[in-house]
Amino acid sequence: MKIGLSHLFRLWRNQPSFYYPMDWVAKNLIMMRQALKLKIIIFAAIFLFPMSSAFAAKTSLEIKNSDIQIGVKLEAEFFLNTDNEEINAIEGKIIFSEKLFELKEIKDGNSIVNFWIERPNIKNGEILFSGIIPGGYLGEEGLIFSTIFQPIQEGRGLIEIRDIRILLNDGNATAANTTTSNLRLVISEQALVSEPATAATEDVDIPETFNPIVASDSAIFEGRYFLAFATQDKGSGIDHYEVREGDGQFVNAESPYLLQNQKINKEIAVKAVDKSGNKRIVVLLSRLSWYNDYRILLVLIITMGAYLAWKVLWQKFIKSR
Repeated sequence: MKIGLSHLFRLWRNQPSFYYPMDWVAKNLIMMRQALKLKIIIFAAIFLFPMSSAFAAKTSLEIKNSDIQIGVKLEAEFFLNTDNEEINAIEGKIIFSEKLFELKEIKDGNSIVNFWIERPNIKNGEILFSGIIPGGYLGEEGLIFSTIFQPIQEGRGLIEIRDIRILLNDGNATAANTTTSNLRLVISEQALVSEPATAATEDVDIPETFNPIVASDSAIFEGRYFLAFATQDKGSGIDHYEVREGDGQFVNAESPYLLQNQKINKEIAVKAVDKSGNKRIVVLLSRLSWYNDYRILLVLIITMGAYLAWKVLWQKFIKSR
């Protein structure tokens, strides 16, 4: 599906009056989630987060464990050094040998990336990702995400950063020169050992607040109404979303989500669940729904009737004096 700039402007300028409030970041996120192409990320960089010139950003993989042994998990952290310039978009992949390593977990809860176009995910030994940073980022150790690997066979292994593309926060979506620092590891021949106990930090915080939006555009779902949403969780990271329409059940969903009720006259609830099971539910009340709630209508009629009756009685009381 190819989406042009005209669709971005149309969402911003010509949304019908009953749409739920949209912010500029969310509208562009809808477009980018549909296209999943760097071209859309470039559009976002130009129109969302302007500021700065060509430079050399450095991406690196670092590990905390000094001894790499079969059966002992290691955490590889993926960092960005912006070289004193601001960047606002990044995409690429990390590859590793599935014969030597088993990927146990990807953690993005403390990432500098605020909105994922493609949340880090594993496909055929490659971890793919792309995302944007509203307002830009400048720093030396910006955590993109971290990965938990478990070595499963002795040998020499490489965890490598590839196809990195970084955009400057300069208003022109300038592609930055990049350098990478990969991990070359030697897995020991030691037999399987027990992993040392580590103190786990419990995540008790629910995902951050967010504002789902309802919209329609000819480039998405053939112009039918859809729901868009995104939030962050700085603890364990977002695991998944669920959507409920009216009195139905919550169902797993991804943004943008095609609404089943195209009349938009029922309550819509969005649930964000983090990897520790903490949940935040946001409810949208359609501006049309109250017309169909006869209880509310009845209360309005009774209230209006009581007001008119009081007004008539008060006027009679005034005239009688």
